[in-house]
Amino acid sequence: MKLKKVLIGILNGAFLLGGTYLLAQQFPKECVIVVPGGKMPSVKLLHAKHVTEYKVSCKTCHHKTEDFTKGVQKCSECHGLKEGKEGAPRAMLAFHKNCVNCHKKVNTEQQKNAPIKCNECHKKES
Repeated sequence: MKLKKVLIGILNGAFLLGGTYLLAQQFPKECVIVVPGGKMPSVKLLHAKHVTEYKVSCKTCHHKTEDFTKGVQKCSECHGLKEGKEGAPRAMLAFHKNCVNCHKKVNTEQQKNAPIKCNECHKKES
């Protein structure tokens, strides 16, 4: 009976790991976050690295998406430059709360060097 539970646990783990890997392969390796009308340069996000290496849940950023196989909404659809829709925070506040706060936490807990300063994420194009 114990062996059966172990095998079921291993199969479930393999299924979840395989599913995560397949989903990560469908998404872009990197993406560019643009806030229309914003003064700061866009931000290049290493998407695949956040999903596979850092294990950031899709729902952390794509919190309104129900079915990831059908695509995701652009952040700017809810988080505008000057205000958000239906109580959502404006873009800068949403990104800084989500991204910068996560980077600060990782830097403190794991002694990493994730970017937290403006020019570390908002890099001028050459």
